[in-house]
Amino acid sequence: MPTDSHAWWSFAPAAEPPDAAAVCQAADAGRGALSRLLREARHRLGAARATTLLDEAGVGAVLRPARIFLVTSYQPRAIDDAMRLAFAIAGFAVETVAVEGLAEAGDRAREETGEGRFDCVVLSIAATGEASGIATVREEVTRVAATLAETLQCPVAIIGEAEVGNPVPVEGVFRCPVAPDLAGNAPLFDTRFAASLGTIPSQRGADAIADIAAGFAARIAGTAPKLLITDLDDTLWRGVAGETGDLALHENYAAALATLATRGLVIAAASRNEAEVARAALAEVAHQAPSGVPRLAALAVDWADKADLVADILGQLALAAEHTVVVDDDPVNCALVAARFPAMDVRRFADPDGFAAMLLADPLLAAEERPGSDAGTRASLYQRRAEVERLRAAETDAAAFLERLETRLTILPLDAASRPRAAELARRVNQFVLTAERPNEMELSRRSNCLDFLVRLDDVFGGHGIVGLVLADIDGEAAVIRNLYLSCRALQRRVETAMLAILSRRAAALGARRIVGTVEEMERNRPARGLFAEAGFRRKDGRWVLALDLADDAPGVAAPTGLTIIDGAAGS
Repeated sequence: MPTDSHAWWSFAPAAEPPDAAAVCQAADAGRGALSRLLREARHRLGAARATTLLDEAGVGAVLRPARIFLVTSYQPRAIDDAMRLAFAIAGFAVETVAVEGLAEAGDRAREETGEGRFDCVVLSIAATGEASGIATVREEVTRVAATLAETLQCPVAIIGEAEVGNPVPVEGVFRCPVAPDLAGNAPLFDTRFAASLGTIPSQRGADAIADIAAGFAARIAGTAPKLLITDLDDTLWRGVAGETGDLALHENYAAALATLATRGLVIAAASRNEAEVARAALAEVAHQAPSGVPRLAALAVDWADKADLVADILGQLALAAEHTVVVDDDPVNCALVAARFPAMDVRRFADPDGFAAMLLADPLLAAEERPGSDAGTRASLYQRRAEVERLRAAETDAAAFLERLETRLTILPLDAASRPRAAELARRVNQFVLTAERPNEMELSRRSNCLDFLVRLDDVFGGHGIVGLVLADIDGEAAVIRNLYLSCRALQRRVETAMLAILSRRAAALGARRIVGTVEEMERNRPARGLFAEAGFRRKDGRWVLALDLADDAPGVAAPTGLTIIDGAAGS
């Protein structure tokens, strides 16, 4: 990283390098604390020694399992330590099936099809030689990547320098070039001994490749950051609003935040100041850069502790600490936030231009790279959610609140155009989800069922995008719900009941006599656990069952009043 010398993760630096006991202590605290300590260990000790500490600490149980299929043009063990450490920094205990050489990849993948599901495939290929040779390698990499995506039914990341990648879109295949800043502007590969030992990654190159792979896995799993909360004084701008005469916008940092917003991050701000002063300062600096101040989905300004302001933002946006990055120039504020939210990614702001470059190069903050994603409009979608919540607070009668919203639901098919958004919902939703099943785009492409559908939400405040997904199958006389996903933007609006009502009608039209579903108790899905009981399902043999009366014009779950449902397939 270009900001290694500033150690943004080390706002409370230790005199001695980390040891295994420190790793255990950080793991007990939370994911954010462990990630920062492992970054410090890699920075001070190198990937190999830091991985040894990770093994000695034995903290794998607190990390999320990830299984990847790795294909390299060099001996895979050259990046083994870097991969294990980078995945741990991203919150994963990684299991790797590694293959050296493109020619062997297809056969090995077919051997592995019955051995368990892979989260993703990673291709790390060194592009060396003449331009014509590099073009041939690019074509072969693209062909192999497409084959692996189809065989293993999971997304594929092609990681390498700009010359390596897929020049044309291939379903399930994503080109992930390594930003020069990520490798410290050093070459990714060491070619000094190519004639005798072959081309291998440099030390910085191995770390960078591993970070890209871990970032890709985090985005696929839905664990990458969703929200960035920035400080204002001496962070977004130079100076303190209300005290400094002329505030100078940190233009590169502001531009980086604007870019991250287009990638799908929600940007918010929390500042210890007077609210009126901060808002006036935002207006003052907005004209200082071509991109201006990035659009903020939420703002918390007060003299409360910074951790309280951060909590306010999380409450406004209904997002979790483990999906949040906080940026502040004050190490005390950083420490307070980290202590209050040990799962949070807290970063100390220093060297504005270098810090901006670090954010843009960080693989955990990379672009969605999926057509159909709501990434570019996410800030405005969360702002509309905030407007809905303000109306809810002002309207004490629940029925009147829903009526005033004028909610309209449009039911959409799960098809090629909607699959990217469906997969995005499956990996991002944490609060209203029934099971741990998180199908990717390749897995969704194998489904062909009218019981699968998405829901778009609109109301008096505008469009909220596609917020819901139902996956269900016919099994004999039963319609079995595989999963139901609902974005936090649509919670407490009876959208989930409407989704069950639509499913009831479609299942009855296919001759199903009952609907069956299950709810797993997961870490954050408490809002979903009462879904079936509230909709009239009965518990039987560990599952929830609802009988369908095929003679009824509206069998199963009744559509909630106060909502307009537009279901093109049903002709309503």
